[in-house]
Amino acid sequence: MKLWYRQEAKEWTQALPIGNGHMGAMCYGGAGGRFDLTENTCWSGRPEACPLRENAGEAMEKARRELLAGHYSEADALLENCTGVKKLYGTQVPMGRLTAAVEAQPLAVCRELELETGLALDTLEFPEGKVRRESFLSNPDKVMGVRMTAEGKMPALCLWLEGWSQPSKTQWDEKGCALWVKGRALEIIHSDGLSGVSYEIGLRYETDGAVEWNRRGLVIENATYLTLFVTAATDMFEQDPGALCRSRLEQAAAKGWEAVRSGHIAEHSAGMGRFSFQMPGSREDLPTGERIRAFAEQGGGDNGLIALFFQYGRYLIFNSSRPDSLLPAALQGVWNDDRACRMEWTDDMHLDINTQMNYYPAENTGLGDCTLPLLRWIKDVLVPNGRTMAKALYGAEGWCAHTVSNAYGWAAPGWDVGWGFGVTCGGWVATHTWEHYLYTGDREFLAEYYDVLAQCARFLKDILMEDPETGELVTVPSYSPENTFLWNGEYHNLSAGGTFDTTVTRTIFGIVREAAAILGKEDAFTDSLAETAKKLPPYRIGKHGQLMEWHKDYDEAFPDHRHTSHLLSLHPFNAIDPAESPELKAAIETTLARRLGKDAKDIVYANWAGALLITYYARLLDREKAGQFVKPMIAFLSRENMMITHQGPTTSVTGGIYELDGNTGFTAAVAEMLMQSYNGVLRILPAVPADWETGEFSGMRAYGGHTVSAKWDAGTVTGSVTAGSDGELLLRCFGQEQKVSAKAGETIPFSFMRK
Repeated sequence: MKLWYRQEAKEWTQALPIGNGHMGAMCYGGAGGRFDLTENTCWSGRPEACPLRENAGEAMEKARRELLAGHYSEADALLENCTGVKKLYGTQVPMGRLTAAVEAQPLAVCRELELETGLALDTLEFPEGKVRRESFLSNPDKVMGVRMTAEGKMPALCLWLEGWSQPSKTQWDEKGCALWVKGRALEIIHSDGLSGVSYEIGLRYETDGAVEWNRRGLVIENATYLTLFVTAATDMFEQDPGALCRSRLEQAAAKGWEAVRSGHIAEHSAGMGRFSFQMPGSREDLPTGERIRAFAEQGGGDNGLIALFFQYGRYLIFNSSRPDSLLPAALQGVWNDDRACRMEWTDDMHLDINTQMNYYPAENTGLGDCTLPLLRWIKDVLVPNGRTMAKALYGAEGWCAHTVSNAYGWAAPGWDVGWGFGVTCGGWVATHTWEHYLYTGDREFLAEYYDVLAQCARFLKDILMEDPETGELVTVPSYSPENTFLWNGEYHNLSAGGTFDTTVTRTIFGIVREAAAILGKEDAFTDSLAETAKKLPPYRIGKHGQLMEWHKDYDEAFPDHRHTSHLLSLHPFNAIDPAESPELKAAIETTLARRLGKDAKDIVYANWAGALLITYYARLLDREKAGQFVKPMIAFLSRENMMITHQGPTTSVTGGIYELDGNTGFTAAVAEMLMQSYNGVLRILPAVPADWETGEFSGMRAYGGHTVSAKWDAGTVTGSVTAGSDGELLLRCFGQEQKVSAKAGETIPFSFMRK
């Protein structure tokens, strides 16, 4: 599994990513030898427990009454005083740049990225021989390693290290063979230009060449090798990041290149090797960029490229979020293109799809421990601020979070009425704790995180209000993420009792009741959730035959809108089983058909929206449509380095910006095509299209901790299930069923005909 190219990268979307869950680097290769460096705690801004305007709670109380009464314009005016105050919000920012350049023009360049090992390889051909550059980021040693070797003497090298922004300063420690950078993460778009972490980057070099300092940096001549160890840290969690960097570099140097490299490969390969997926490819002979273009021109025909994209999504979340990462993956993972952080939305933790989708493929593709940074951040950072916010803004118990958050656990609404009031987004992201339990069965973990779920349910119950027309309990305020409806000819975003918020609320209530039963924590509160849930609005079908998005059957202002959060009931919450609810299945199909209607643009430009289309059609068991939407994500939304972008209209300044959720969403969506495990059924190859003629996967995880492997061709499907717990399993594949009874650890084979 590798990406490869015949030229140096000239821009970020051609460079190759390496990471260790703490640092990231984009490797440009070639003579320039550029590396863009990032570190996941390198944030501007600072913590704020309650960034609200004065009297926000009073305005919210009035706005809730107006929303319940259907007075949307009056409510919007009140809610202007309830938005979050953005002054010190901040963003994840790039940290710096390393240059390890060859000061001569090569005759040829070959770049590679090995997904199994996490090694970026770079070969430059000169008349005198080849120069080889190898790079990786080690999680065990928390250093980046770069080694350049030559057949004979290398051309002159230029070595330099610098910070991303001012104030930053680079110093050369000649005696210690090191370069040091100190800087601050300051910017004025999302913060005040004064608030941000302090960071340090340290580099230690070893070479047999002659080293001198001049205006180009360190110039190294007559060398046969150059070995670099680089590390970085901030003061977000460390009192002395410089001391930490020095310690890491000293330990790496004492170990030596080979030991650090072998430790990295062992750890990286173990993680990536937990899951495999292969389909035969037809164009491995082409460099990756050309291979993607050929796939686009031919409308597919290279299933091996689909499998490569699948594993690339795993690679990106694995390298963005290791079990010991200090923060969860931000919008761009552990990398930063210096564009998203300059946009209105910023490089942060969006909680209305993006952060969730970053982690969608982790549990079932063998990377469940990579969700731990997200879960710790929810419990230790988001919940405390969310508890303050629930009381201050809603007068409610429990905790809440809204549409966006950051490293500091921002829990206030966003700074715009139109998109900022995702009041159940905290509940949505909190469901990842329950997902982790479903895959692991870890009762100690569930006990540790039970209050996260229970206090979320307490808040959601507190903000329910009775609809005077139906008597149902509805969430107020309520919106369908970033979407807009028409009422009396006017555009509005907020109402009461929307399907998205109701779905999250019902799901959290059910989870808490089940978790309480498992842990023996049932009490009057958990008992009350059952009766409260009965009073929530049911799923309803609207005048077009669609699944209603809002509590009332409003007209859609933007029929092709990219967000489809009212379909959470289908995935990932498993509340609607298409096989059991044909009317709701038909309503969802109508919803998607309307989103994809004539002149649809918005939904097809968003990377994560494309991934959801694959996922939804996989859940609807529509094999061919699921396969149909795989192709444009590769052909239209991905760049040369296989990073899938939020494309946007070609005239938009937002076009082509990378978001991690595009790649991880793609992986999660294809995983749904390969296997689904919910409502007590293991569905094997439920949405594999006809042109996926042969393939195999192993290591797929299912609820209950079961592990599934399968191999198929045009006629048969064979494989096995290794039980993670005792019990009966129902396997379903191409309309056939097999019931098995298994004990934990037992492996049971299966075989089906592919009809």
